Amino acid sequence: MHAPALNSTLLLLLIPIIFVFVHGRSYPRFSRNDTDFQHLVLHPDPSVGTVYVGARDHLFQLDGLDGLQLQQEEKTGPVNDNKDCLPPVTEFNCPQASRTSNHNKLLLVDPKALELITCGSVHQGTCQKRSLASIKKVIFSTERPVDTQYVAANDPSVSTVGLVVELRGGEKTVMYVGRGYTTSHPPISTRHLSSEPIFSYEETAKLAVAGRLSEYGHHFVTAFSRHSYVYFLFYRRDIKSVSREYRTYAARVCVDDTSYYSYVEVPLVCRSPTSPSRTYNLLQAAQVLVFLLEGENLLGVFSMHTSSTNNSPLDASALCVYPLDELDKHIDSTRDLCYTQNGRVEGRGEVAYIEYEVKSSCANLPLNTLKAYPCGSDHTPSPMASREPLEAKAVWHTSAARLTAVAVSVREGHSIAFMGDSKGTLHKVAHAMYGLVDVYANTTIHRNSPINSDLLLDQNGSNIYVMTRTTKRPVAECGDHLDCQSCLSARDPYCGWCVLEGRCGQRRECQRGSLQGQWLWSFNQTQQCLSIQHLSLYNISRGEKTDLCSDAEFVMVTLSLRFINVTVAETDFTFYNCSLVQELSGRRCQGCVSSRWGCNWCVHQHVCTHKHACSEGVTIYNQNECPLPGAARLFDIKVIFYSFFLVTLFNCSVGRSDCSRCRTANPKYGCVWCGGASSSHCVYQDSCTDEIKHTCPAPVIHFLDPVSGPIEGGTVVTISGSNLGQRAEDIQNSVTVAGVHCSVISSRYEVSSRIVCETTKSGGEKSGQASVKVRGGGLGLSAQVFSFQVNYKTFSLRLNIQEDQISCLTRGSNRTGEHGISVRFGGAERHLQGLVYHYTPNPNITAAAPSKSFLSGGRIIRVSGQNLDVVQEPKMRVTLSPPDTLPPRKRRSISKRNEGRLSRGQDLNSSSLILCPTPAVGPEARRARVKVHFLLDSLHFDFTTVGNEAFSYESNPKLYPLNQNDPNKPYHHKPGSIISVEGENLDLAIYKHEVEARIGDGVCSVKTLTHNHLYCEPPAQQPPVTASKKQDGMDSLPEFTVKMGNLNFSLGRVQYDSQPQSTFPLEAQVGVGVGASIVALIVLIIVLIYRRKSKQAMRDYKKVQIQLENLETSVRDRCKKEFTDLMTEMMDMSSDLVGSGIPFLDYRAYAERIFFPGHQESPLRRDLDVPESRRQTVEQGLVQLSNLLNSKLFLTKFIHTLEVQRTFSPRDRAYVASLLTVALHGKLEYFTDILKTLLNDLVEQYVAKNPKLMLRRTESVVEKLLTNWMSICLFTFLRESAGESFYMLFRAIKHQVDKGPVDAVTGKAKYTLNDNRLLREDVDGGATTQTVPAKVLDCDTITQVKEKLLEQTWKGTSFSQRPHIDSLHLEWRAGVAGHLILSDEDLTSVVQGLWKRLNTLQHYKVPDGATVALVPRNSKHHLHDSHDYMPGEKTPMLDDGEEGGVRLWHLVKASEESELPKHRRGSVRERGGERAKAIPEIYLTRLLSMKGTLQKFVDDLFTAILSTSRPVPLAVKYFFDLLDEQALQHNITDPETIHIWKTNSLPLRFWINILKNPQFIFDVQTSDHVDAVLSVIAQTFMDSCTIADHKLGRDSPINKLLYARDIPRYKQMPTPADVSSPIFILPKQNYAAEVNCLVALHELYKYINKYYDQIITALEEDPTAQKMQLGYRLQQIAAAVENKVTDL
Repeated sequence: MHAPALNSTLLLLLIPIIFVFVHGRSYPRFSRNDTDFQHLVLHPDPSVGTVYVGARDHLFQLDGLDGLQLQQEEKTGPVNDNKDCLPPVTEFNCPQASRTSNHNKLLLVDPKALELITCGSVHQGTCQKRSLASIKKVIFSTERPVDTQYVAANDPSVSTVGLVVELRGGEKTVMYVGRGYTTSHPPISTRHLSSEPIFSYEETAKLAVAGRLSEYGHHFVTAFSRHSYVYFLFYRRDIKSVSREYRTYAARVCVDDTSYYSYVEVPLVCRSPTSPSRTYNLLQAAQVLVFLLEGENLLGVFSMHTSSTNNSPLDASALCVYPLDELDKHIDSTRDLCYTQNGRVEGRGEVAYIEYEVKSSCANLPLNTLKAYPCGSDHTPSPMASREPLEAKAVWHTSAARLTAVAVSVREGHSIAFMGDSKGTLHKVAHAMYGLVDVYANTTIHRNSPINSDLLLDQNGSNIYVMTRTTKRPVAECGDHLDCQSCLSARDPYCGWCVLEGRCGQRRECQRGSLQGQWLWSFNQTQQCLSIQHLSLYNISRGEKTDLCSDAEFVMVTLSLRFINVTVAETDFTFYNCSLVQELSGRRCQGCVSSRWGCNWCVHQHVCTHKHACSEGVTIYNQNECPLPGAARLFDIKVIFYSFFLVTLFNCSVGRSDCSRCRTANPKYGCVWCGGASSSHCVYQDSCTDEIKHTCPAPVIHFLDPVSGPIEGGTVVTISGSNLGQRAEDIQNSVTVAGVHCSVISSRYEVSSRIVCETTKSGGEKSGQASVKVRGGGLGLSAQVFSFQVNYKTFSLRLNIQEDQISCLTRGSNRTGEHGISVRFGGAERHLQGLVYHYTPNPNITAAAPSKSFLSGGRIIRVSGQNLDVVQEPKMRVTLSPPDTLPPRKRRSISKRNEGRLSRGQDLNSSSLILCPTPAVGPEARRARVKVHFLLDSLHFDFTTVGNEAFSYESNPKLYPLNQNDPNKPYHHKPGSIISVEGENLDLAIYKHEVEARIGDGVCSVKTLTHNHLYCEPPAQQPPVTASKKQDGMDSLPEFTVKMGNLNFSLGRVQYDSQPQSTFPLEAQVGVGVGASIVALIVLIIVLIYRRKSKQAMRDYKKVQIQLENLETSVRDRCKKEFTDLMTEMMDMSSDLVGSGIPFLDYRAYAERIFFPGHQESPLRRDLDVPESRRQTVEQGLVQLSNLLNSKLFLTKFIHTLEVQRTFSPRDRAYVASLLTVALHGKLEYFTDILKTLLNDLVEQYVAKNPKLMLRRTESVVEKLLTNWMSICLFTFLRESAGESFYMLFRAIKHQVDKGPVDAVTGKAKYTLNDNRLLREDVDGGATTQTVPAKVLDCDTITQVKEKLLEQTWKGTSFSQRPHIDSLHLEWRAGVAGHLILSDEDLTSVVQGLWKRLNTLQHYKVPDGATVALVPRNSKHHLHDSHDYMPGEKTPMLDDGEEGGVRLWHLVKASEESELPKHRRGSVRERGGERAKAIPEIYLTRLLSMKGTLQKFVDDLFTAILSTSRPVPLAVKYFFDLLDEQALQHNITDPETIHIWKTNSLPLRFWINILKNPQFIFDVQTSDHVDAVLSVIAQTFMDSCTIADHKLGRDSPINKLLYARDIPRYKQMPTPADVSSPIFILPKQNYAAEVNCLVALHELYKYINKYYDQIITALEEDPTAQKMQLGYRLQQIAAAVENKVTDL
């Protein structure tokens, strides 16, 4: 939120809780004065109507159907938190934490799971899932989230938006999140919702930003989905421009894109229509509007900003409309330019480019890339952006207040925008399709209180939720307009005049609103209220029948056109009296014919009349001249003869079967009732030859319905018969039922044939006939008897009525809950006592699957939803219509509809699930368009809206008999095996668990179902025949049947094979018995001999045990002393480390030594060695090579091609792998993906051989890549977790080894763990303390003394910062002038024959406490001025000591042990026998002493590496899961093999490498005697990680015997090979800048050049590589790097 919003919030807190009345009405409202509202969402089911509000420190659940009443409240803050602390926040790990408010940052609804997602600003923006039914119920919340689960911004002023999207296929739901900058989290990411880890973006996608994210200043406004894309709207700084001003952007990414290769963003510009140079840059709110005709539009409200450093908006605001189709075209154009034209357009320069400082660039890929990769791939450039914006002119703007919110709807072809502003006003704006904009209303919600951007319409568009506080208001107040004229003059797009209902309302509220002319739209200026335009008679004479009385010549009354009781239109109507005209005028004839009422004058009668003709004599018509008085009455009669005659033919008998009907005929036709009582009929009077009847016979009653009713009356009785009168007046008061008067309903009377009357109260129970008396006729009685009853049961309704029950169809209700049941019949009413009828919310379908069926139907569709148990008659309707490609006539001819009833599962929760078998259809469904609807009583649901994809029908599956050669013969089954059935189309539209296979009464469990095979596991014993088969007397063998939906297959009989019982001869039984007796005797003898020998061995063992106990006691005492001394030294060293710290190498040096061991000069230190004139060209080519390496196909082809070359040595493989590691160092996700692919290829290679040998050696590129990958991912763990323990162990070893004599020539030491490096002589070196002060031995060589002095003098300085040992002299100073330079070899060295002994302090007789000095050498030719890392440094001098036939020795001569075979030195027994003078136990005590001294440090290191007290490195978890997947994929189930893979990948490939080479991680000096000890410890670590038991004996190497007791204890630790987790997080540190990629790429190119032809051939042979033109791109690179002549 920005500053203005904060001020508004403060104003909000001061507003008291009031209700605002507009036009005398109040609106639902919810308000709190202890918080401020921040987000609002609605329940997806409108019948539930729940409203959820996210606020500071609160969550609210409101009832939207009941006046926003508070249902539940959940308090979410304040909590102890700090922005710099990671959850869980405790007083121990976050002492600076304080009480912090929890601002609601995200409030989303997952409609599929019916969950509410809430994210706050505390605890690094973590989220929870809550139930929509109760916000107090937390469904998911993580206590210890990892950093990928930090969702929202942890700053209240930084924006966060989200969107819940169901991926195609419907199996997964994800949440897209856009967040502004707070830390290094990605601005846009995709997070898990339906799979572990919840809310994490691992293995989904995130937008990688290589530049400084804080410079962009993202502010997200909203996100939405459309088709298969997700869109984000935000504004940020345009750091590519000089002004760096804020601009609004629209970004799009494909829903299925798990790497954001398809990410494109384009600027949006909202330009002023009056001043084109004026733009509105900051988007404040937006919504998508769907037009049926125009498509979808994006409506956004924009404001202006002050400067590039400040994104605070000003009040000037505007509304702009962007067609989404145009936005998609603009984005597609940007993508196409970046793919195929290097992002450039001729004449316009660079239009598309790569944003966020990502090391990629627009390319010139083949044109088919656009179709082949519409959502990008690993070889396409990304993320893309456009320099050219999508512009729109503002359709409406204002400077009165800043617009803050927008909601849109459509009415009658117009888009209606509701816009809220910062001053609390809601503007209602109508925007027509042709561009006109009209503000038709402004409403003040809360003065000076900004309207929140969450401005929502409810699902049916009737109400709008406005949030300053939360208010629910109708979108229009149509009811305020009481007449048509005021309704139309309001010009409200939501309102209109409902003609036949006489009220102002919305179209959907008008029952006939969809009919033309029935609803007059208020916003249409051409609409007019209904009025009477023309009457055929505007006036009428009083001579007509009327009840008007007046003495005037005319009376004017209002003529109303009414529909039921609604006046539709009205006008004035006049009744006139011609006789009064004559009297009032006094002029008789002239006054009569000159009147305006059309009166005529009858000459003979002297009467003024309204009739058109007088009864006799002459008529003078209106407006004619009257005859003069006294004139002769002569009239000329003109007779005109026409040339044709109008003849009417009339048949009296048609439709006049009785007398009453006959007499109703028009008298001019002369119809009469003729004949006697038996043969009367209606004929023309001249045709009657019998007596003409002038009166009709008595009425005849044929039928009475109903024949009973309540005594209260009110029963409507229908009397059918003949001669029931000629008009209703004939029988008006003469109808009785059981002697009780029955009131005739005139409107339902039918001449002669039907009387409908309503009974009156009978006063009690009565029975009798119905009687009808016709005026002027007779009396008719019914044959049926009508009964008035007290307990009335049978009555007539249009419903299904039986003697003891009524079935009726309910109508809709506007509220849920309990309702009473009443039955009304006639004047009676009965109430059901004790029972109520419940109205529940409407049933709703949320999901339906699967989406396929075969033609015969019967496949079960699982229909999920809510309130499904209230449905009485669920149906599934399948409609087949021909494809659009057929002509219309043919389409009509083959249209067909199929319906099938649904069925409910009896064992399921019927309120949420219905099981529905699909109906069978014909074969035409395969080529027809299929539409599926679920009919839940009166509700219809389309499958496409609830299913994951469109429904389709597939061909029927086919199954072949088990015994295809002869189906009549039984199939022989061997118990324990699997039955395989062949067929076709088996898995097109059914899963294996839906198939039911049976053998007789037994079930054959279906294990696998493929396209052509069904495999099932039959019962162990042959099942019995089904009961129906037994009754039919059929074969005793069970039948194998398969049921697939409606399809039933009988595939033949099954016979189980039984194992024949073999007979065992008696002679053989006797022989076996005798043999067994002999064997038992021999065993008894052997046992006796063994017992004797074991007793002797036990006596010998006890003797040895006593000796060993004594030896162990002496060793223990010695170890205690040594350990005490060592711990004293290590405590001193620990105190030194507090000031100096552990000398860790920086990452560059670490990577250099790991990636390129043994190389004098690695590519990480070199510069690009190319001529300066070609440097730019070569660098461009190398950048293209870097882009080409982003193609997964090229990289795998490149590696596989090199590995099959014979000249490509193992050293080359390791070197190329390290070069690739450097080149891909900035793209670790891609590097990991490549490693997975290559590892899969390696597994396939070793599965064919011996899978246990995989990863044992570094024989392939992928194995070295794995080593490097582990080294990168575990660098942080190594430094933070295991580094300290390892360094302490290293220092302890060095201290302990240096404490005793070390032979400078052979490298053997008195104190070691390595048997081969054990000094087998009793050389006692007396300690000499120098005044430096330092401790050395008098048997140390001069070089060893210098090393110890350097170590102790510069102990706080890392090795690389110390002077080199060869640059210093050791000078012994005795007195003032006595200075002697000491050296290993000089003229005083002792020479005995061919042996020369190195000089020691003892040789020079340097006394204890002597003063020595390290002085620089004067020689300019000394070696090693600097301390570059050299592999194999400080190796023994054994091989270098021979000069001129003289051999060097120090403590022991090398030949004394060299004659002994190497393979026999490790055996205690053999060495004891061959060297009697050297007792092995003496040397063993030295090894044990060294082991006991170092035991604590070894335990600490192994605990740091293997213990789970701290989190296991996530890279290890990820890779081990990958190995488990590979094993599962290749059907490797042997746990030992999988464990070997894991052991070879982590302990062997990484830890052993580190343990043997401490100089890889520390800036220290290594020596051969220290390496020997580390080798033993490394081997112990390796043995601890293997699951195989090592059987040790007297011949086993001493190095393994040394830790034989400890290895089982180490194995109890949960080694890394035992952990498993799907989480993997690559290192957060970006080390890409610390390595020189160009040099590595140049070195890689040397291998490309060496094997250029083979690589090109491999690329050209691959069709996909041809399609991607990888060979062409490599030729371009070759041309740039080496001016290589190619085929270009």
